[in-house]
Amino acid sequence: MVITGDFKKTAKLIKKSTSCLVTSHTRPDGDAVGSMKAMCQTIEALGKKAQPLLLSPLADWYSFLFSSPVPVFGNDITLEQLAEGSFGQFDLVIIVDTNSYVQLPEFDKWLKDTHLPILVIDHHITGDGFGTVELIDSTAAATGEIVYDLLKYAKWPVTEDIAEALFVALSTDTGWFRFENSDARVFRNASALIECGAKPAEIYRRMYQNYTPARFQLLGRMIKSLEFDSDGQIALQHLTRADFDQTGAVGRDTEEFVNECQRIRSVRAVALFVELADDNWRCSLRSDGSVDVREIAQKFGGGGHKMAAGVNMPGPFADARGKIVAEFRTRL
Repeated sequence: MVITGDFKKTAKLIKKSTSCLVTSHTRPDGDAVGSMKAMCQTIEALGKKAQPLLLSPLADWYSFLFSSPVPVFGNDITLEQLAEGSFGQFDLVIIVDTNSYVQLPEFDKWLKDTHLPILVIDHHITGDGFGTVELIDSTAAATGEIVYDLLKYAKWPVTEDIAEALFVALSTDTGWFRFENSDARVFRNASALIECGAKPAEIYRRMYQNYTPARFQLLGRMIKSLEFDSDGQIALQHLTRADFDQTGAVGRDTEEFVNECQRIRSVRAVALFVELADDNWRCSLRSDGSVDVREIAQKFGGGGHKMAAGVNMPGPFADARGKIVAEFRTRL
């Protein structure tokens, strides 16, 4: 749990700021964008300026959270523009849902040079500790929970828009409340957010019932690639660049795909490999708790949680696959 002193430091840091840059990790998920939106709304309600910045394009199913397109670093904003101040004059940087430089590609170069105070709000155990002030709670199911705790501590209002954003954060990082991190605290917070105006049925429809044909076809190709190991305890799937080219899907369309195999009764550990450029592979790892996939990811330079983690692996595919399978077998 976050100690009260850290909440006090955070509230003080925000109160004395006038213009905040708010961002999160690359390939932003629901917790990342939900926490970003809630922080931006809170800062603006306090009469200050909040500028959201994405480090990679937003998935279509999260676009409803923002009234206007959010600039993407590297696409809309360059490192030079950020460094020279033409993107904006800021006096506080807020980073949510990560505390690791590796999850802030290219942006980390500016971050290491800036003299601005940095506020980190995160629930991951692994991190580089680059925040001037850090709200870290590894017991929280989502960063959105820590943001909500901050709002309650500071007695800042939770509007309907903020409640919706935080409900997205909680629901996505708990697999719509089906993962083991869905504890009593999560349900209490979810209930309170509903009372503040969040509409679960509408949020679910917007996020999970709006697949494009391309995304659905990509899902089919992933399922077709399914392989089992260790008497069905390990499930392995992969997607190649050709799969994306032939379906018209994009990288962010794979979000949540890795969870599909966990529907299978015998499966205890899952790996989804997605081909990147230069024969590298993005490996998403999941477990039912019998395997600590964070340990595996950390061994190869990644990170995450005990039951959900990720890492980039060098190819060829057979080598990357072999390393992950070997780790799974050892732990099973």
